[in-house]
Amino acid sequence: MKEDTKSIRRFRIPLRIITVLIIIAALVLWYVYMMSKPYDRTRTTYADFVVEEGDGLNEIAENLDDQKFIKKASDFEMLGRITFADNFKPGTYYLSPSMDSLSILRTLQSGLTTSKGFTVPAGYTVAQLAKALDRDGLADEKAFLKAASSPDLAALDVLGENPEGLKGTDLIEGFLMPGEYTLSADADESMMIIMMLDAFNNFYNDDCKARADELGITTRQLLVMASMIEKETSVDKERSAISGVIHNRINMELTDIKDLPKKPLCFPSEASIKAALYPDESEYTYYVLDSSLNGTHKFTSDEEEYETWLEEYKDAVKAAKEDPEEAQDENADEQDASEGEDE
Repeated sequence: MKEDTKSIRRFRIPLRIITVLIIIAALVLWYVYMMSKPYDRTRTTYADFVVEEGDGLNEIAENLDDQKFIKKASDFEMLGRITFADNFKPGTYYLSPSMDSLSILRTLQSGLTTSKGFTVPAGYTVAQLAKALDRDGLADEKAFLKAASSPDLAALDVLGENPEGLKGTDLIEGFLMPGEYTLSADADESMMIIMMLDAFNNFYNDDCKARADELGITTRQLLVMASMIEKETSVDKERSAISGVIHNRINMELTDIKDLPKKPLCFPSEASIKAALYPDESEYTYYVLDSSLNGTHKFTSDEEEYETWLEEYKDAVKAAKEDPEEAQDENADEQDASEGEDE
Protein backbone atom coordinates (compact mmCIF):
# COMPACT_ATOMS: atom_id res chain seq x y z
CA MET A 1 0.00 0.00 0.00
CA LYS A 2 2.85 2.34 0.88
CA GLU A 3 4.50 1.61 -2.48
CA ASP A 4 1.27 2.49 -4.29
CA THR A 5 1.08 5.78 -2.40
CA LYS A 6 4.69 6.63 -3.28
CA SER A 7 4.00 5.73 -6.92
CA ILE A 8 1.01 8.06 -7.02
CA ARG A 9 3.05 10.87 -5.49
CA ARG A 10 5.84 10.34 -8.01
CA PHE A 11 3.24 10.51 -10.78
CA ARG A 12 1.70 13.72 -9.44
CA ILE A 13 4.98 15.65 -9.41
CA PRO A 14 5.67 15.46 -13.18
CA LEU A 15 1.95 16.00 -13.84
CA ARG A 16 2.08 19.26 -11.88
CA ILE A 17 5.21 20.32 -13.75
CA ILE A 18 3.53 19.61 -17.09
CA THR A 19 0.44 21.56 -16.01
CA VAL A 20 2.55 24.55 -14.98
CA LEU A 21 4.46 24.43 -18.27
CA ILE A 22 1.20 24.34 -20.24
CA ILE A 23 -0.11 27.34 -18.31
CA ILE A 24 3.14 29.26 -18.90
CA ALA A 25 3.07 28.40 -22.61
CA ALA A 26 -0.57 29.52 -22.86
CA LEU A 27 0.27 32.82 -21.13
CA VAL A 28 3.22 33.42 -23.47
CA LEU A 29 1.04 32.72 -26.53
CA TRP A 30 -1.64 35.06 -25.21
CA TYR A 31 0.98 37.74 -24.58
CA VAL A 32 2.39 37.32 -28.10
CA TYR A 33 -1.12 37.48 -29.54
CA MET A 34 -1.96 40.69 -27.68
CA MET A 35 1.32 42.38 -28.66
CA SER A 36 0.93 41.33 -32.28
CA LYS A 37 -2.44 42.98 -32.88
CA PRO A 38 -2.62 45.44 -35.80
CA TYR A 39 -2.32 49.16 -35.12
CA ASP A 40 -5.39 50.00 -37.21
CA ARG A 41 -7.46 47.44 -39.14
CA THR A 42 -9.25 50.25 -40.98
CA ARG A 43 -6.09 51.42 -42.80
CA THR A 44 -5.40 48.74 -45.43
CA THR A 45 -3.33 50.91 -47.79
CA TYR A 46 0.39 50.11 -48.05
CA ALA A 47 2.95 52.84 -47.40
CA ASP A 48 6.75 53.05 -47.59
CA PHE A 49 8.87 52.07 -44.63
CA VAL A 50 12.65 52.31 -44.90
CA VAL A 51 15.14 50.14 -43.02
CA GLU A 52 18.60 51.70 -43.09
CA GLU A 53 21.85 49.76 -43.09
CA GLY A 54 22.69 48.86 -39.49
CA ASP A 55 19.20 49.44 -38.07
CA GLY A 56 18.49 47.11 -35.18
CA LEU A 57 15.28 46.03 -33.48
CA ASN A 58 15.15 49.12 -31.25
CA GLU A 59 15.56 51.64 -34.07
CA ILE A 60 13.06 49.78 -36.27
CA ALA A 61 10.49 49.61 -33.47
CA GLU A 62 10.81 53.34 -32.77
CA ASN A 63 10.47 54.21 -36.47
CA LEU A 64 7.46 51.94 -36.91
CA ASP A 65 5.85 53.58 -33.89
CA ASP A 66 6.62 57.11 -35.16
CA GLN A 67 5.08 56.29 -38.56
CA LYS A 68 1.98 54.68 -36.97
CA PHE A 69 2.49 51.14 -38.25
CA ILE A 70 2.44 49.63 -34.74
CA LYS A 71 0.82 50.45 -31.40
CA LYS A 72 3.84 50.60 -29.10
CA ALA A 73 7.56 50.40 -29.83
CA SER A 74 8.22 48.63 -26.52
CA ASP A 75 5.68 45.88 -27.28
CA PHE A 76 7.07 45.39 -30.78
CA GLU A 77 10.63 45.21 -29.47
CA MET A 78 9.61 42.66 -26.81
CA LEU A 79 7.79 40.59 -29.45
CA GLY A 80 10.93 40.68 -31.59
CA ARG A 81 13.06 39.41 -28.71
CA ILE A 82 10.59 36.63 -27.84
CA THR A 83 10.55 35.44 -31.46
CA PHE A 84 14.36 35.88 -31.86
CA ALA A 85 13.90 38.37 -34.71
CA ASP A 86 17.15 39.63 -36.21
CA ASN A 87 18.98 40.11 -39.53
CA PHE A 88 16.71 42.86 -40.78
CA LYS A 89 17.29 43.56 -44.47
CA PRO A 90 17.94 47.19 -45.45
CA GLY A 91 15.63 48.66 -48.06
CA THR A 92 12.15 50.06 -48.71
CA TYR A 93 9.22 47.95 -47.56
CA TYR A 94 5.50 48.34 -48.13
CA LEU A 95 3.65 47.97 -44.87
CA SER A 96 0.10 48.59 -43.72
CA PRO A 97 -1.20 49.50 -40.23
CA SER A 98 -3.69 46.66 -40.75
CA MET A 99 -0.82 44.12 -40.66
CA ASP A 100 -0.18 42.35 -37.35
CA SER A 101 3.23 42.83 -35.77
CA LEU A 102 4.36 39.25 -36.42
CA SER A 103 3.73 39.74 -40.15
CA ILE A 104 5.70 42.98 -40.08
CA LEU A 105 8.61 41.24 -38.33
CA ARG A 106 8.63 38.44 -40.92
CA THR A 107 8.48 40.93 -43.80
CA LEU A 108 11.40 42.99 -42.47
CA GLN A 109 13.54 39.87 -42.10
CA SER A 110 12.83 38.02 -45.33
CA GLY A 111 11.20 40.56 -47.64
CA LEU A 112 9.47 38.64 -50.43
CA THR A 113 11.96 35.78 -50.44
CA THR A 114 11.05 32.22 -49.47
CA SER A 115 13.19 29.09 -49.29
CA LYS A 116 12.40 28.30 -52.94
CA GLY A 117 11.58 31.64 -54.50
CA PHE A 118 9.46 34.66 -53.60
CA THR A 119 6.00 35.78 -52.50
CA VAL A 120 3.72 38.28 -54.22
CA PRO A 121 1.55 39.90 -51.52
CA ALA A 122 -2.08 40.81 -52.16
CA GLY A 123 -2.57 44.57 -52.16
CA TYR A 124 0.69 45.39 -53.98
CA THR A 125 0.93 47.27 -57.28
CA VAL A 126 3.28 46.55 -60.18
CA ALA A 127 5.54 49.44 -59.15
CA GLN A 128 5.67 48.31 -55.51
CA LEU A 129 6.44 44.73 -56.52
CA ALA A 130 9.26 45.88 -58.83
CA LYS A 131 10.87 47.88 -56.04
CA ALA A 132 10.49 45.06 -53.50
CA LEU A 133 11.95 42.42 -55.84
CA ASP A 134 14.90 44.74 -56.52
CA ARG A 135 15.42 45.29 -52.80
CA ASP A 136 15.54 41.53 -52.19
CA GLY A 137 17.97 40.90 -55.05
CA LEU A 138 15.40 38.92 -57.03
CA ALA A 139 15.04 41.28 -60.00
CA ASP A 140 16.19 44.63 -61.34
CA GLU A 141 13.52 47.27 -60.80
CA LYS A 142 13.99 49.03 -64.14
CA ALA A 143 14.18 45.76 -66.07
CA PHE A 144 11.05 44.48 -64.35
CA LEU A 145 9.07 47.63 -65.15
CA LYS A 146 10.30 47.53 -68.74
CA ALA A 147 9.20 43.91 -69.08
CA ALA A 148 5.85 44.77 -67.44
CA SER A 149 5.39 47.55 -70.02
CA SER A 150 6.18 45.39 -73.06
CA PRO A 151 3.64 45.90 -75.91
CA ASP A 152 3.93 42.15 -76.58
CA LEU A 153 1.88 41.46 -73.44
CA ALA A 154 -1.20 42.99 -75.08
CA ALA A 155 -1.49 39.91 -77.29
CA LEU A 156 -1.96 37.56 -74.31
CA ASP A 157 -5.49 36.16 -74.03
CA VAL A 158 -5.38 36.34 -70.24
CA LEU A 159 -5.55 40.17 -70.36
CA GLY A 160 -8.66 40.14 -72.52
CA GLU A 161 -9.81 43.17 -74.48
CA ASN A 162 -8.59 46.65 -73.70
CA PRO A 163 -11.38 49.14 -74.50
CA GLU A 164 -9.94 51.45 -71.84
CA GLY A 165 -6.83 51.90 -73.99
CA LEU A 166 -4.48 51.12 -71.12
CA LYS A 167 -0.74 51.19 -71.80
CA GLY A 168 2.47 50.33 -70.02
CA THR A 169 2.23 48.64 -66.65
CA ASP A 170 -1.42 49.75 -66.37
CA LEU A 171 -2.29 46.98 -68.82
CA ILE A 172 -1.28 44.19 -66.43
CA GLU A 173 -2.15 45.94 -63.15
CA GLY A 174 -4.20 43.55 -61.03
CA PHE A 175 -3.44 40.52 -63.21
CA LEU A 176 -0.26 39.41 -61.39
CA MET A 177 -1.54 36.70 -59.06
CA PRO A 178 -0.59 36.95 -55.36
CA GLY A 179 1.02 33.84 -53.91
CA GLU A 180 4.28 31.93 -53.60
CA TYR A 181 6.46 31.27 -56.64
CA THR A 182 9.42 29.00 -57.23
CA LEU A 183 12.24 30.84 -58.97
CA SER A 184 14.41 28.93 -61.44
CA ALA A 185 18.06 29.87 -61.85
CA ASP A 186 17.59 31.18 -65.39
CA ALA A 187 14.43 33.22 -64.70
CA ASP A 188 14.61 36.82 -65.87
CA GLU A 189 12.13 39.65 -65.30
CA SER A 190 10.01 38.76 -68.35
CA MET A 191 9.76 35.14 -67.25
CA MET A 192 8.71 36.23 -63.76
CA ILE A 193 5.86 38.32 -65.16
CA ILE A 194 4.69 35.54 -67.46
CA MET A 195 4.80 33.13 -64.52
CA MET A 196 2.50 35.40 -62.48
CA LEU A 197 0.13 35.96 -65.40
CA ASP A 198 -0.01 32.19 -65.95
CA ALA A 199 -0.89 31.71 -62.29
CA PHE A 200 -3.81 34.12 -62.68
CA ASN A 201 -4.90 32.39 -65.89
CA ASN A 202 -4.91 29.01 -64.11
CA PHE A 203 -6.96 30.39 -61.22
CA TYR A 204 -9.37 32.42 -63.33
CA ASN A 205 -10.78 29.42 -65.15
CA ASP A 206 -13.76 28.97 -67.49
CA ASP A 207 -16.18 28.90 -64.55
CA CYS A 208 -14.93 32.30 -63.40
CA LYS A 209 -15.19 33.72 -66.91
CA ALA A 210 -18.71 32.35 -67.29
CA ARG A 211 -19.70 33.89 -63.96
CA ALA A 212 -18.28 37.29 -65.00
CA ASP A 213 -20.28 37.05 -68.25
CA GLU A 214 -23.36 36.27 -66.17
CA LEU A 215 -22.74 39.42 -64.13
CA GLY A 216 -22.29 41.40 -67.34
CA ILE A 217 -18.74 42.55 -66.61
CA THR A 218 -15.32 42.04 -68.17
CA THR A 219 -12.37 40.38 -66.46
CA ARG A 220 -10.70 43.75 -65.89
CA GLN A 221 -13.89 45.23 -64.42
CA LEU A 222 -14.14 42.21 -62.15
CA LEU A 223 -10.55 42.78 -61.00
CA VAL A 224 -11.28 46.48 -60.42
CA MET A 225 -14.10 45.47 -58.06
CA ALA A 226 -11.91 42.83 -56.40
CA SER A 227 -9.13 45.38 -55.87
CA MET A 228 -11.63 47.79 -54.31
CA ILE A 229 -12.70 45.03 -51.91
CA GLU A 230 -9.04 44.28 -51.15
CA LYS A 231 -8.44 47.93 -50.28
CA GLU A 232 -11.64 48.33 -48.28
CA THR A 233 -11.32 45.49 -45.78
CA SER A 234 -8.94 43.02 -44.21
CA VAL A 235 -11.86 41.14 -42.61
CA ASP A 236 -12.53 38.04 -44.72
CA LYS A 237 -16.18 37.62 -43.74
CA GLU A 238 -16.96 41.14 -45.02
CA ARG A 239 -15.58 40.77 -48.53
CA SER A 240 -18.72 39.32 -50.12
CA ALA A 241 -20.91 41.86 -48.26
CA ILE A 242 -18.88 44.79 -49.64
CA SER A 243 -19.03 43.14 -53.05
CA GLY A 244 -22.81 43.00 -52.70
CA VAL A 245 -22.96 46.75 -52.12
CA ILE A 246 -20.79 47.48 -55.16
CA HIS A 247 -22.91 45.25 -57.41
CA ASN A 248 -26.19 46.56 -55.97
CA ARG A 249 -25.22 50.17 -56.60
CA ILE A 250 -24.34 49.36 -60.22
CA ASN A 251 -27.47 47.25 -60.80
CA MET A 252 -29.68 49.94 -59.24
CA GLU A 253 -27.90 52.58 -61.33
CA LEU A 254 -26.80 54.47 -58.23
CA THR A 255 -23.27 54.13 -59.59
CA ASP A 256 -22.30 53.90 -63.24
CA ILE A 257 -19.81 51.13 -63.88
CA LYS A 258 -17.96 53.58 -66.13
CA ASP A 259 -17.27 55.68 -63.02
CA LEU A 260 -15.25 52.87 -61.43
CA PRO A 261 -11.43 53.04 -61.77
CA LYS A 262 -10.22 52.16 -65.27
CA LYS A 263 -7.66 49.72 -63.91
CA PRO A 264 -7.38 47.60 -60.74
CA LEU A 265 -6.01 49.44 -57.72
CA CYS A 266 -3.74 46.54 -56.76
CA PHE A 267 -3.30 42.77 -56.99
CA PRO A 268 -6.47 41.40 -55.33
CA SER A 269 -6.33 38.18 -53.34
CA GLU A 270 -8.17 35.01 -54.34
CA ALA A 271 -10.68 35.76 -51.58
CA SER A 272 -11.44 39.22 -52.99
CA ILE A 273 -11.77 37.89 -56.55
CA LYS A 274 -14.19 35.20 -55.38
CA ALA A 275 -16.14 37.81 -53.41
CA ALA A 276 -16.39 39.99 -56.53
CA LEU A 277 -17.67 37.00 -58.49
CA TYR A 278 -20.14 35.89 -55.82
CA PRO A 279 -21.47 38.92 -53.93
CA ASP A 280 -23.85 38.58 -51.02
CA GLU A 281 -27.50 38.74 -51.98
CA SER A 282 -28.75 41.70 -49.98
CA GLU A 283 -30.44 45.07 -50.40
CA TYR A 284 -27.49 47.00 -48.93
CA THR A 285 -26.36 50.00 -50.94
CA TYR A 286 -24.05 51.62 -48.38
CA TYR A 287 -21.27 50.59 -46.06
CA VAL A 288 -19.18 52.58 -43.62
CA LEU A 289 -16.41 51.76 -41.18
CA ASP A 290 -17.65 51.06 -37.66
CA SER A 291 -17.11 53.86 -35.15
CA SER A 292 -15.40 51.33 -32.85
CA LEU A 293 -12.44 51.62 -35.29
CA ASN A 294 -11.89 47.86 -35.16
CA GLY A 295 -11.76 47.58 -38.94
CA THR A 296 -15.26 46.17 -39.44
CA HIS A 297 -18.06 47.82 -41.43
CA LYS A 298 -21.75 48.52 -40.99
CA PHE A 299 -24.14 47.94 -43.88
CA THR A 300 -27.44 49.59 -44.71
CA SER A 301 -29.79 50.49 -47.56
CA ASP A 302 -30.93 53.66 -45.79
CA GLU A 303 -29.07 56.80 -46.84
CA GLU A 304 -29.99 58.68 -43.66
CA GLU A 305 -28.67 55.86 -41.49
CA TYR A 306 -25.52 55.77 -43.58
CA GLU A 307 -24.97 59.52 -43.08
CA THR A 308 -25.47 59.11 -39.31
CA TRP A 309 -22.97 56.26 -39.13
CA LEU A 310 -20.51 58.19 -41.27
CA GLU A 311 -20.61 61.13 -38.88
CA GLU A 312 -20.14 58.76 -35.92
CA TYR A 313 -17.10 57.28 -37.64
CA LYS A 314 -15.62 60.72 -38.38
CA ASP A 315 -16.15 61.74 -34.75
CA ALA A 316 -14.43 58.55 -33.59
CA VAL A 317 -11.45 59.19 -35.87
CA LYS A 318 -11.20 62.77 -34.59
CA ALA A 319 -11.35 61.58 -30.97
CA ALA A 320 -8.70 58.93 -31.68
CA LYS A 321 -6.33 61.57 -33.02
CA GLU A 322 -6.84 63.67 -29.90
CA ASP A 323 -6.35 60.73 -27.49
CA PRO A 324 -4.67 57.87 -29.41
CA GLU A 325 -3.81 55.77 -26.31
CA GLU A 326 -7.41 55.57 -25.13
CA ALA A 327 -8.65 54.89 -28.65
CA GLN A 328 -6.17 52.01 -29.08
CA ASP A 329 -7.30 50.42 -25.80
CA GLU A 330 -10.96 50.66 -26.81
CA ASN A 331 -10.09 49.35 -30.27
CA ALA A 332 -8.34 46.31 -28.75
CA ASP A 333 -11.40 45.55 -26.59
CA GLU A 334 -13.68 45.82 -29.61
CA GLN A 335 -11.41 43.50 -31.63
CA ASP A 336 -11.48 40.89 -28.84
CA ALA A 337 -15.26 41.02 -28.77
CA SER A 338 -15.51 40.78 -32.56
CA GLU A 339 -13.08 37.87 -32.75
CA GLY A 340 -14.98 36.11 -29.98
CA GLU A 341 -18.17 36.37 -32.02
CA ASP A 342 -16.39 34.84 -35.04
CA GLU A 343 -15.45 31.83 -32.98
